Amino acid sequence: MPRKMDFEAKYRAGDAMPFNQKNDMFKRMWWDKKFEGHLRDFNGVIPADGRNGAINENLALRNAAWSIEQGYAKGVSGGQFLMFDWNNDYVIRGMARIDRDTPFDASDPAHNSRVIKKAAEFFGAVSTGVCKFDQRWIYTKGYRLNECVEFDIDIPDEYQYVINFAVEMPYEHARFLPTYLGSAGTGYGYSKMAVTAGLVAQFIRQLGYKAIPSGNDTAMSIPYAIQAGLGELGRNGILVTPKYGPRVRLCKIFTNMPLECDEPIEFGVMEFCNVCKRCAEQCPSKAITEGERTTEGHNISNSNGPLKWYVDGEKCHMFWTKSRCDCGICIRACPFNKPLDFLHETTRWFIERFPALDSLVLQAEKLFGYGKQVSIEGYWDS
Repeated sequence: MPRKMDFEAKYRAGDAMPFNQKNDMFKRMWWDKKFEGHLRDFNGVIPADGRNGAINENLALRNAAWSIEQGYAKGVSGGQFLMFDWNNDYVIRGMARIDRDTPFDASDPAHNSRVIKKAAEFFGAVSTGVCKFDQRWIYTKGYRLNECVEFDIDIPDEYQYVINFAVEMPYEHARFLPTYLGSAGTGYGYSKMAVTAGLVAQFIRQLGYKAIPSGNDTAMSIPYAIQAGLGELGRNGILVTPKYGPRVRLCKIFTNMPLECDEPIEFGVMEFCNVCKRCAEQCPSKAITEGERTTEGHNISNSNGPLKWYVDGEKCHMFWTKSRCDCGICIRACPFNKPLDFLHETTRWFIERFPALDSLVLQAEKLFGYGKQVSIEGYWDS
């Protein structure tokens, strides 16, 4: 079992600096003249020329996978829309409503948390954790891509709890990265985020409480997820979970429902990342450092202060733009990115309990060829 972790001490979280979402790397290409033309290059018409698996079937699958996020949530574009709307009850119109004369008994926060986690599992979450609201991770300003405007984020004081969800991206498609077929797994993860957070938010509202669902909008997901016990931060700048490694996408709900909070956990990720460095070695843009953790990032796209490995978003983005395709090599290459079977569960057990053997685990990882890109040839005929 993972151990309890002192979040504040491990990451020096108290030194976190406020972060404006406008400076997120995927927002900067909309306004920063340094990246003028990148938006056109990355989002323009993609010819079905076979590059990175760019054939019609793969491109269609990738675009379809994104359709719930892009059409019914827009968490990447700014949020607060349909599935991520802060108040919308559109799901229940025309349906029988719960009798408010017999309200849900929310007197037991532990029971409430169990109920929410069970509903979240039903709606697609592979892991759910609860933590207290923390203003440090709320963006100082949101940024809406369609209008290229900043907007205020004001979450009322009554929203004291944050429910954090991890949704799985398909293992098979992660092994295809970076190709458009692999990108379909990424898009599907984002669409599942909208479904999970949006439907759990409706569930909470039906029980008589308020809920603000969120994807990549409103606040930084990773520090909240760490506080809620979903995983640890890896060298690749991504949350690493005990069962699925970095092969998850994160969403969250702010709520006034009284809940029992979970504890931050550690299970050997930081120690293993110190030895491993596979994500850094395989990163084509060298955006991931092979050095030690630090408290200062590379540019304005890093939220400085905490002690961690900072990823150079500018270098990463340059590769994405050049290839015109999602990368994700750092997810594919991570030794924690494995299917759930006995062998890999045993490996994770050793990593958690015997960090002195991390180098041997890494040698076995390389010997068996894990983390290498898998060919997409024959996918549609299999």
